[in-house]
Amino acid sequence: MSVRTAVLFPGQGVPLEGAGEEVARLRPDLLEAVVEAVGEDPFPRAAESTRFTQPAIVCSSLARWSALGLDHPDAFFGHSLGEIVALAVAGAIDEREALVLAAARGRAMADADPQKLGSMAAVRKGGLAAATELAEQHGLVVACDNAPGQVIIAGLITGLDAAAETAKASGNRVRRLDVAGAFHSPLMEPAIPGLQEAIDATTFRAPHTTVWSAVTAAPIDDPPRRLIDSLTHPVLFRPGLLGLHAAGVRRFVDAGPGEIAAGLARKTFADAEAGDVVEVEVPGIPAAQGSGSTTGDDA
Repeated sequence: MSVRTAVLFPGQGVPLEGAGEEVARLRPDLLEAVVEAVGEDPFPRAAESTRFTQPAIVCSSLARWSALGLDHPDAFFGHSLGEIVALAVAGAIDEREALVLAAARGRAMADADPQKLGSMAAVRKGGLAAATELAEQHGLVVACDNAPGQVIIAGLITGLDAAAETAKASGNRVRRLDVAGAFHSPLMEPAIPGLQEAIDATTFRAPHTTVWSAVTAAPIDDPPRRLIDSLTHPVLFRPGLLGLHAAGVRRFVDAGPGEIAAGLARKTFADAEAGDVVEVEVPGIPAAQGSGSTTGDDA
């Protein structure tokens, strides 16, 4: 009997060095499409702004998925931005629509906090309970439940600074992240109209493979709504991984650039019960990829 498999796609924060060249080799058609969606090649400017980073990550993930040739996984699961990729490879939207959505999302999030009043921070100890307590004390929110020991809070920088002082006094630590805003918090509400416009122009279809949502940690029920919710709601990546495990998935394959999603999966399942083997893979990408056409279940 084959092992039930879920394919993971990362969100923002993955390394993109050499990703543009890889896309040009694997899927030059996708590079052309992302240039059209963004208005320029986002890869050389990916480190400058979310408006370039997000479409570059989605483009890279789509190209890498094309090269893997995995046979009919049981589920796709994306971390925040990666949900757009998951919907595309599952056939719910097409690849060009995914790139347009990523470009719109990146622009909207980049413009949501023009005064740069918000940010994010990692809570070092105490897990979700400690992070929730700190957030409630200082007008913040839990933004990401990524893995054991990787819980992120978000909100106004003044609140994050106060939370850091409170944490220090109790022997904990709050470390500010190098991000452009308080993602996955109410401070991202101004980004909703820009993404909603792109969603309204997108044709959604029934996926051929189950897509799990990082907003609900369950199979996605309303893709347009969940894509909007992902702007202001927490990322439930650890609960989603555990939900997939409860559904019988024992093999997790990270198909995006970098190994961030795989690392979170390894931490989540580090204490799996004896005999309950959980495989986490980061497959290699072939050195050549024919003419650049899609393979496998690509939409």
